[in-house]
Amino acid sequence: MRSRTLLALAVLLYGLPVLAQQALQVQPTVETLPVITSGAAIQGGAVWVHPTDPGNSLLLVPDNVNGLFLYRLDGTQRAQVSQGGALGVDVQENARVGGVTQQLVVVASNTLQSLVAYIVNPTTFELQSAGLANITTQGFTPNSVALYVSPSSGRVFAFAGSSTGTVWQFELTGPTDGGTASNLVRTLNVGGAVAGLAVDDAQSTLYVVQQNAGIWQYGAEPNAGDARTSVDAVTGGGLVQPLGGVALYAPPGGRGYLLAVSGGSSEVRVYDRAPTAHTFRGRFTLVTNGNNIDGVENPRHLVVSNRALGTRFPLGMVGVQDGLNTAANENFKLVPWTAVSGQFNPNLLVDTGAEQPGTTDGGTPDAGADGGGGTPPIGPPGGFPGSSPDGFDYGSDGCSCSSASMSSTVLFVLAGVLLLSRRRRRS
Repeated sequence: MRSRTLLALAVLLYGLPVLAQQALQVQPTVETLPVITSGAAIQGGAVWVHPTDPGNSLLLVPDNVNGLFLYRLDGTQRAQVSQGGALGVDVQENARVGGVTQQLVVVASNTLQSLVAYIVNPTTFELQSAGLANITTQGFTPNSVALYVSPSSGRVFAFAGSSTGTVWQFELTGPTDGGTASNLVRTLNVGGAVAGLAVDDAQSTLYVVQQNAGIWQYGAEPNAGDARTSVDAVTGGGLVQPLGGVALYAPPGGRGYLLAVSGGSSEVRVYDRAPTAHTFRGRFTLVTNGNNIDGVENPRHLVVSNRALGTRFPLGMVGVQDGLNTAANENFKLVPWTAVSGQFNPNLLVDTGAEQPGTTDGGTPDAGADGGGGTPPIGPPGGFPGSSPDGFDYGSDGCSCSSASMSSTVLFVLAGVLLLSRRRRRS
């Protein structure tokens, strides 16, 4: 009877993965040219999606001394904007302010001690003023920025974090006396230095990384107060300090993932996006690919996009900052999303559709969106293992996977137990 019970248990567990045990090694396919400044220079990253030619999208990288660097997706530098040091950057594709909808690029400037708004000219790729007054307040020292469009009201907000533990929330309002104003609507005291920010527009959720502590989830609306819940932590959790940035893989329908840097282990951790249950899916590192692209060590920042970004990244992209770039200053290493998603068991979702919150006020969709279309979702239904979709070879994207699915591990262990129990009865 005992043998039958063990056999039945093995059958039941065969298809169930152990998510927390998935530790992947992924090989980058592109690296950017290094920034000019030596040391811990890179202070964030964001993806600007070209409105008509996704292959000409840009990776925006702030340098704490030499401003904002604009990189093509092949890793070459397209431009540099020098207005002093930059300590953070974010892009919002559907920001409607003062009756104008545009794709905002907002930079946290330590030189100006303010948030500065730009737009990217899609023809010349020059960074131009967005026509908004610089955002600041008394004692303002921003080290990070995240933009938010409310899905219920269409109002546009900017969050800014600081090394003192303060998070400011500003609303970008319509013209007053000929200019666009910003109003401070909320202040949060996180309790320690802010290492990263991200906002889930569709779910009105703000994520704040508190250095040496963990990831907190707040409400993003200005009346949400200071209530918060823990997503993951250093003490009693899976994060290893120093901590870094967070980013969202956010296709339509509230699906997707929250990605976070665990700098002390040089890993990126992946959680379900759902605010009510951030199930930990696994973790991955970027390792040397054998073609003169080294792995990532001591990362602090990352970017992720579910969007189709041309032939190099047709099904999305992940970029991780390398804090110990071999024989050079810091840079970003880039990898196709499918090189990560296809190695998880079950596979992570692949969906290049654009989510468009913030248009409930009658505004037009953002200029950078693709109209909500994109690649139909790829991934086995119900969260169970499935085969790769036709036409895709996940292994060819450069993944060297060091994880083992729980199904094979469980079968091996239970088979051993079953064999031992039979031998004992015979003796």
